[in-house]
Amino acid sequence: MNEMIKLMLTRHAIRRFQPRQIEEDVLEQILQAGLYAPSAGNNQRGTIVVSQDKAVNLELGKLSRYMQFKDRDPAKVSHAISADQPSIQDDHTIMDGFYGAPTVLTVFARGGSYCHDDAAMMAENIWLAAHALGVGACYIGRTDEVFATEYGMETRRKWGVDDELVPVCNILLGYREGPEPHDKPRKEGRIIRA
Repeated sequence: MNEMIKLMLTRHAIRRFQPRQIEEDVLEQILQAGLYAPSAGNNQRGTIVVSQDKAVNLELGKLSRYMQFKDRDPAKVSHAISADQPSIQDDHTIMDGFYGAPTVLTVFARGGSYCHDDAAMMAENIWLAAHALGVGACYIGRTDEVFATEYGMETRRKWGVDDELVPVCNILLGYREGPEPHDKPRKEGRIIRA
């Protein structure tokens, strides 16, 4: 099988991380992969903020978890995601929506029609590069809601992110704790040949 296709088929969301930080040369390769993602009209306006500040990541992670449930009872709105790598949907005692990842990337993109498309392409490149280099990753949404909070806006200002860029997603990075998740079967009937 082609190595790139194999990476795509064996990639998993990782939510249990070792505390050790990613080596700088490995992180740099992952970030470069993100920068080489396609963008609408080759605008290359997507920006990646790298945070390895444990306190900031924890606070943003708590906000992300809050945004998932917004004062609703998690037991009433949750659904099972993974027994191997439990999410905040699976285990309501997890208070950090970033799962203690030692590196958290925030992808900001140019506002407008292709904002989320550009960020998603960056995120996919980052995730596949991380997987290829033995680093676990997980995509997290709700980022726009997190950065609309007072703490989120203050953090964004400290990071020096341009006001016209939209916070789209987070990608958690770190070395996986525990065994590799098992493969999940793909649902049938998702390809239509017209």
